[in-house]
Amino acid sequence: MSTEIERLLAAAADDTDQPLTTDIDDLLVRARRSVRKTRIATASTAVLTTGVIIAGVATWSANRNESTEPADGPRLTMDPSTGRIIKDETGKAVQAPPPVSQLSDANLRNQCKQADKEYVDFLRERGANAFDKGQPLDARWKVVVKAGSGNRVQAMFLSPDQSIVSTCTLMSVGQAQSYGRSSTKPEATSGRTPTGTAVNRVPDGVREVLVDLDDEIEPRQALLGENGFYSLGFDASTSGRLRQVRGYDDQGHKIFEYTRPPLPTAHWPSVPDNVTVKTAEPITPNVVLTKDPLTGKSLAPPPPVSPLTDEQITTRCRGVDDIYFSGKSSAQDPRNKAAGPVTKDWQVALKTGTGNKLTAVLISPDKKVYAWCHMLAATAKGPYDYTRSAVQANGKFADDFSFGMVPDGVAQLVVDLPKQGPTRALISNGYYIWGLTGGNSDIKSVRIRGYDANGKQVYTAKKDVDADFD
Repeated sequence: MSTEIERLLAAAADDTDQPLTTDIDDLLVRARRSVRKTRIATASTAVLTTGVIIAGVATWSANRNESTEPADGPRLTMDPSTGRIIKDETGKAVQAPPPVSQLSDANLRNQCKQADKEYVDFLRERGANAFDKGQPLDARWKVVVKAGSGNRVQAMFLSPDQSIVSTCTLMSVGQAQSYGRSSTKPEATSGRTPTGTAVNRVPDGVREVLVDLDDEIEPRQALLGENGFYSLGFDASTSGRLRQVRGYDDQGHKIFEYTRPPLPTAHWPSVPDNVTVKTAEPITPNVVLTKDPLTGKSLAPPPPVSPLTDEQITTRCRGVDDIYFSGKSSAQDPRNKAAGPVTKDWQVALKTGTGNKLTAVLISPDKKVYAWCHMLAATAKGPYDYTRSAVQANGKFADDFSFGMVPDGVAQLVVDLPKQGPTRALISNGYYIWGLTGGNSDIKSVRIRGYDANGKQVYTAKKDVDADFD
């Protein structure tokens, strides 16, 4: 699962001091597959409730019962030769729906199994989604809609007891760009009063669906599948952008409408405008550790410095950065936006990887924001993970399981990884990393040890880390 998704999941769960601002599309869209936070999907700690119900105004036309015949009035304009909607009831042109995927249901279930397992395991470890019994994705789950062409497909699966619907967006064979589960029952959303309709679903009786997205003039026709579930396909990001959903009967009359309510105002920690990130003073070790001071055994070497130039990295990460902002809802720290897009003026503070595989930390010119960028190909068409975060009042970035900030007085760091054992961290410009983090949800709590220039231990702490590398 994407770390971005994990971060979003954590944010969605941590609603103790601010209103819920994360919708299901935020949870599903970002990241790649992934790889983890399809990390999009990966803040860092809390738990989440993904039994998400879209709160808003969902009404039947004229407050009528579903079985009531609608009064004659404006209707959709259809192309008689294709059956496709050409114009909506107001005369506005409509974008074509995505095609039905030609991949078999069994093929899609098989491709999405791993993402489903990672998602379920991640939430189970954190005690989230009590409504989800954790039934594994298997042949009993019905494919209710599958939209896309080739291997770029969005599929939705309905659980055997019809209590859970999962959404899997595949970007290539076996590579889930995002994955998520939600409840089909409004009452499952603990602690919140549902007033709208379930995610990507319209009531019985609806035969056509139009979706209006922010920043788009023309509505999109959705592909309507079984049980009222619909999809806009792989290429239509709805993260934070879904403005309105309209449903029509077989005569083209509007009988259902969902309108997004005004988003709640997000409250961000008060940080003085003059606060910028403060990193530890670099210390050159007099003795480079090759053996673990605690056991005398050889340390695993640090991850390699990426051979890519800084300009290559900023150029590649800019492509992912653009996607991040195109799908990001308005509920985010304003400093992220104020820092502007990634350009060659951003400092590549830390970079590791081989060939086109890359994990990097980029710092904005104003020293207030970092961009964490993980890519497995030269462009954003390949797997990636990505997030941004702004500096805290203490001049430090919040702790993250993908990299760390070097503590003061530390020249070398050892990370006690569960699989490869004690590993010397790669340190650069006040930041450190222990591997090619990104693209999975194997988050472990490990011991970090810091040593001064002479090899004396001066720091120790537990830290949640991404412990499984692409």
